[in-house]
Amino acid sequence: MTTTDTKTASQEYIEWNVDLAVPIAVSGGSLPFSDTPMVGVKRMMFERRGDEIARRATSCVRYAEGSSFKPHSHPGGEEYIVLDGTFSDHNGDFTKGWYVRNPVGSTHAPFTKEGCEIFVKLSQVPSNEPDYFYLNTHEADWKTIEDKHFQLQLWQSDIENTTLNQFKAGYTSTVIKHDEVTEFFVLSGTAIINDVSYEHHSWMRFPAGTTITVSTTLGAVVYQKIGSGEVRV
Repeated sequence: MTTTDTKTASQEYIEWNVDLAVPIAVSGGSLPFSDTPMVGVKRMMFERRGDEIARRATSCVRYAEGSSFKPHSHPGGEEYIVLDGTFSDHNGDFTKGWYVRNPVGSTHAPFTKEGCEIFVKLSQVPSNEPDYFYLNTHEADWKTIEDKHFQLQLWQSDIENTTLNQFKAGYTSTVIKHDEVTEFFVLSGTAIINDVSYEHHSWMRFPAGTTITVSTTLGAVVYQKIGSGEVRV
């Protein structure tokens, strides 16, 4: 059944959680999904600078069954992971587990037949990254980092090191400290970061130089970005 939702809302200009020198921790489920300008499409905003055309944004976006977004461009590029369902555009159908980067200036009109959810970052791709990139994380080669820690490289450049990390039950890290901003998003399970438990849909960002520890009791899959990507003001 297609969506019967009739609510829409244009995004006014805001600056929300965009100070990279301030630690941010959003527990899963603590933020609501709000309406967007398109019927059946809602988003949970973790950070945003801009109005409907974001200068920087990190969100979870849910598409109801049969919903779509009007054709639009991404002046600062787009990066996303499909969390559930199938997300489609003119480049193909991307099921749960696909990681996609759309370059600066790319245009699409996304839609879904069955409904879907994505974790998406807008306007953080550098302008010198010209190509589209697609990775099926379920079929890619994961590396063993240490006992109970497996890692998949999603993207690496001079300004970011982005990985997907699978932590098995009982994992405990050594102390981590990076010279860049470090960001986490919990895709599944529960991760304990700096002695605080974060379930799926939790998002955290720590300033450069922060001491970090990661552990899990039952296991977790966690997106990690070291570096801020392109920062547009």
